[in-house]
Amino acid sequence: MVASQITGSDTLKELRVLCAAHGIGVIKLEVDNPSESQILIPAQEKTIIDWDSCSRLARENKDFNNYIKLVKQFYQTGEIKVLIGIILILK
Repeated sequence: MVASQITGSDTLKELRVLCAAHGIGVIKLEVDNPSESQILIPAQEKTIIDWDSCSRLARENKDFNNYIKLVKQFYQTGEIKVLIGIILILK
């Protein structure tokens, strides 16, 4: 997750809890100088996929649904697609 501001006394504490649960990281974006942005909470690799969350996100987000379809196609065929300049490569 990237944010230019994080306010509130408990916000960072709550973000740490959410990040621990979901493995996402938090970057504080310096809008005027992006190269000065800081990683506040590093992301953690998760080896087990939460399929319930993936299904919910795919129902709610057309872009994520398309991404999941590309992942499925890759695993079934080995075919790699280029999508808006981004190559989907899976281990």
